[in-house]
Amino acid sequence: MGDSLSRLAAVAANTFRETVRERVLYNLVFFAIIMTLAGLLLGPLSIRQDEKVLKDIGLAAMDLFGTLIAIFIGVGLVSKEIERRSLYPLLVKPLSRGEFFLGKFTGLAFTLLVNVAVMTVGLYATLLATGRSADPLLLAAVYPILLGLLLVVALAMLFSTLTSSTLAAVFTVGVVIAGRFSDVVRNMQEVMPGTPRWLSGILYAVIPNFRNFDFKDRVTYGDPVPPEVLAWVTVYAAAYIAVVLGLGLASFRSRDFQ
Repeated sequence: MGDSLSRLAAVAANTFRETVRERVLYNLVFFAIIMTLAGLLLGPLSIRQDEKVLKDIGLAAMDLFGTLIAIFIGVGLVSKEIERRSLYPLLVKPLSRGEFFLGKFTGLAFTLLVNVAVMTVGLYATLLATGRSADPLLLAAVYPILLGLLLVVALAMLFSTLTSSTLAAVFTVGVVIAGRFSDVVRNMQEVMPGTPRWLSGILYAVIPNFRNFDFKDRVTYGDPVPPEVLAWVTVYAAAYIAVVLGLGLASFRSRDFQ
């Protein structure tokens, strides 16, 4: 058990080193530019509404950039290793497919944690630099954003075990968009008349509801988020991530790399 965990940790550490270099650095640079510009544009203003806009911009940029990293790096964690055949020498070593797969997920999860943490610090720094308060309530929106990003990574890795990296990215983007518009999926009959009700019901039940991770408007208006709500969101995310990772691992183990 100890050897298995050490090998998993080694894969995770290597994945973190690979993913944290260029793309995440560029993401943080873009985020810093957006927050700096937003701060300069809103700097001369002092009414409370402008603080809300600044928080909205910061949280939305955090969600968007994090999602892009989760999708496009997450898809490549497995599929590119397969396409470049760099995976084969690794699996010859005493490294199981489960250790490799879960190690990759853990490494990118830690990358996203660092990414979100740095952007959160940047958001607070912008608020303080423009004379606004560092509202601790923002963390109640940041934490669900991180949970949603981890679920996106799990989805990207699942699809990457089933198809090419390009199609995996397309499928992941499709599921994320559908999950963000879950109400449309549930009421598909109104948008696409003739759609069987059972089909929309199944899609609504299977596709993760990413709206559950969106507390941006609630937080920016100053509404508190009860701990039990965050606990429920945590359980919801953990359950979906466990199922999706289980499916991805089963698919990865069934692949023939000969």
